[in-house]
Amino acid sequence: MINENMNDNKDDLLASAWNDKLTEDYVDQWGELLLHKKVPEFCNLLPTEIVLDIGCGSGAAVRAIASNLTTGHATGIAPTPKMLEIATKLTVKDSNFQQVTYLLAGAEKIPVESESCDLVLAVNTLHHWVNVNDGLNEVLRILKPSGRFVSVDDLWEESVEYSQEQANDKDNENSSCKHELKTRNGIVKLLNKTGFTNISNSEHREPDATASIITGYKA
Repeated sequence: MINENMNDNKDDLLASAWNDKLTEDYVDQWGELLLHKKVPEFCNLLPTEIVLDIGCGSGAAVRAIASNLTTGHATGIAPTPKMLEIATKLTVKDSNFQQVTYLLAGAEKIPVESESCDLVLAVNTLHHWVNVNDGLNEVLRILKPSGRFVSVDDLWEESVEYSQEQANDKDNENSSCKHELKTRNGIVKLLNKTGFTNISNSEHREPDATASIITGYKA
């Protein structure tokens, strides 16, 4: 399933890669959350599925998925070498690590074969993609027919930080597009425009695991 020609998209990787300090700070604060453990439930994971997580961070969601697989496999991609180094170290301590692969890549050029995945995930990463249109077209390419894409994200519109970001960037067109990717309606509209079908839009609320869950299927 894995294509070894991983670094044809160097410009995209450079544009989205984080430095080591930012990576380590992110992992310390957001790397291991209850939310990640809920991901298999959020996406109605089947134990035989081939799954790819875009922007896998320290691999928490990938490991949660792998722990629910029997014959399936979970691949995590990220454009930051340090992040993948951390994810690999954490994963080899896990008994399910043999069902996990990590690849250096961004959403815009995913190094797996066409129609090879049952499920593609973006957990709090969609608004970080360098080119969301290219990324979603790649998702459609790698999904099997009737495969699904699931965006799991914070309920940004309810946060003070989101309101402040909007106010600060109201005259910046690029920032406005990124803000749209933090709204449930914006994500649904984008999936519709890209060609996904049977789109569902729900939310999950419990202490330390509150999220929007948007699912779209490949026709």
